[in-house]
This record gives sequence, C-alpha cells and structure tokens, in this order.
Amino acid sequence: MRKALALVVCGAVAALIGCADDDTGASLRGKPGASNRGAGAGSGETTAGSEAAPSSAENACAAVQPPTTLADATDARDVRIAGSAVYYQAGAKVFRVLKDGTKKKELYTSPNLVRSYVDKTAMVLIETTPESTEATIRVVQAIVPEDKDGQPAPEPAFPDFPTAADGALPGVTAATDFNAAGTRVFASDEKSFYLLADTGDGDTIFQVKKKNPNVRTALAQSANVITNPQIASGAVWYVRDQQRIFKVALGDEENGIEQGEPTEVFGIGYASCSLAVNERAAFCSVGSAVERRDLTGANPTTILDAQKSKTQALFGATIARDGALFVRSAAPDEKVKHVIRALESSGDAVEESFVACGRGMVTDLAVDGTSVVWTEEGAGVFLAPR
Repeated sequence: MRKALALVVCGAVAALIGCADDDTGASLRGKPGASNRGAGAGSGETTAGSEAAPSSAENACAAVQPPTTLADATDARDVRIAGSAVYYQAGAKVFRVLKDGTKKKELYTSPNLVRSYVDKTAMVLIETTPESTEATIRVVQAIVPEDKDGQPAPEPAFPDFPTAADGALPGVTAATDFNAAGTRVFASDEKSFYLLADTGDGDTIFQVKKKNPNVRTALAQSANVITNPQIASGAVWYVRDQQRIFKVALGDEENGIEQGEPTEVFGIGYASCSLAVNERAAFCSVGSAVERRDLTGANPTTILDAQKSKTQALFGATIARDGALFVRSAAPDEKVKHVIRALESSGDAVEESFVACGRGMVTDLAVDGTSVVWTEEGAGVFLAPR
C-alpha cells in the first residue's frame, strides 16, 4: 500500500510539477508549453467562418496506421512478447494470442493470481490466497519439443505451457513473506528471473532461479520506493526515491565474475526519472523532456523537449530497444489523446515518429524486433509494427 500510494501521488504531481524538489544543479527541463492549436490567417487564430487548421500532432497522426486489436479484455495487463506470440493477463487468467490475432488460448487460471510474466522458457506467476497477503511464486516451464529420430526438434515459433491435470495446477511453487500486491517480475534470462518484491525491509530486487524459485539472491534493497528496474549492459539498473539512479553489476559464476554491490550512478533534483537504459546510454523521461547521459552519468543532454515534439503530451514510461526509445505519454494531447512515440538517434539529431495515436491511457508496453504491443485502460491489447 505504501508503494502504490507513493506512485499514485507522484504520478499525479508529476503531470503538474514533475515531482520536483529544489534543483541541485543546472536544470535540463524545458518549460511546459501550451497545447498545439490550429492557426488561421497567419495569426495563430481562426477567422470568422473558417475552420482551425490541423495541429502538427494531428498531421503526424494522420499517417499512422490503426493497430491490430489482439484482445478486448478491459482489464488486460502484464503484456509480454515471446517469439510470434503475445501473452497477457486478464483478471485471474493468462492468455496467449499470435501477433496476427489468431489462435487465442487460455494458458492458466486461478482465483489466486495476482501478476504474471512469460518468456521463451517459463511462465512465472505471483499468487496469494484469501487468508494471506503473502506471495507464492509459481514457475511453469515451457514445453520442450521432443527429439525425433535422434535429431533435435526445431525451436517452436512461440512457447507453449502445460495446463492443469487432474485438478492439479502445473509448475513448482515457493512460499515467500513478500506482499503479493507489490511484487512483480521485471526481467529474465536463460536461468533466472528478476523480481521486485515488497518486503518487510522495503523494496527488494531478487534474482530467482527458474528451476527452483526457493533459490533467491537479494541484489538491492531500499526502505523507500524502487521503480523502473531493468537489465542492461550487464547490470540491473533502477531508480530509488524517484530521482536517484543505481546499478548492480550481475555476477557470472561460470566466468568467475562476482556479484556487484549497488552503486549510485547519478541523480537529478528537479523531476522524477522514468528510466530506460541500453548498451550505450541511460535515459530519463522527466515529463517535459527526455534526457540522455553516458552510462557513467556524465554528459547530460536533452534529446527532445515537449515544445519541440510533434505533440506536447508529457513524456511517460520509456523502453529502450535496439537503439530506439519507445515512450508512452503521461497525459493526453488535447487533439490526439494518448500517443506512443518512437525516438531514434542519427548523430546529434533525434528522429521522432508515432507508433500509435488517439489512444486511451497506455497501461503496459512491450517491444521486440518487429512489433510494439500494449495494453490500454478499459480497452484491451493492441499491436503495431515498429
């Protein structure tokens, strides 16, 4: 409850003042601008009997193709892409649907389901019971195709999972003392998944073994709120207290690399940072702008200001993928509602385009090499090409 309240309050304040404290250095923020308005007679106002000209946002959105509707579940969340399929949770169920909208399948259902996460090798479920708020972790391994005639079976186009048999739910479970409502998986690799857990000691990031979820290693812990956890450049990155950016280098037993300790990389004192990190840089979406820094925290630069954007909708949560940023709006544009921006760098210039326009509030976002998939408040699951 503490974390949910902090995020709701900060999100509401950020739309107005960026959750700002006193600035500790030169501000990179752009000054908020007015919404785009149609211009007429060269004066920025319409003349009698004329219609307002389309705004720059409306012109840009006119070229964006409508997305593919994958599901109309109004409570969809936890969207993931694995191979040629999209996975999402709706209520107490986890579903799979192919990117073309076909072969929808219910994979798992339980009245105890709280959160879900799917990758190519496993489905991880956070569950609870009516008698307790504590989380149980359930891991269901993907079905591995059987070899035929001594030859390895081809890799499937997308993972499939066993279903309940004789009333018994699939997978292995591990009990925890985590608060289930504040616990979620945010990343994974071949052998582990990474969990942000609401514990008695505050927010804690764990590395958890897929084969045995009882084997957990605490990577970072804070008595205050941790947000935006992600894996990039051989480390777990995260934001603490909305404005301080940390990383923890991941260990590698096979190559003799020891687990690192949490290290603060940089901080900002004028806004909340919605963090995205790739192999070359760290980015902060701060509402009125998107900023870039080296992986050391040096050389802060504003790469796009809201006043120079095609739409002045505030910048929200951000994903870094294949050298591009995908940014959902934190508040709607007066003309084109919510948008998903794609930002790609070319030298010192940044090219901005729209993946989606005219949308409701985007509640979750996933990206792979060819597609952008999102859930939309009260609407469902949607897909657009990159």
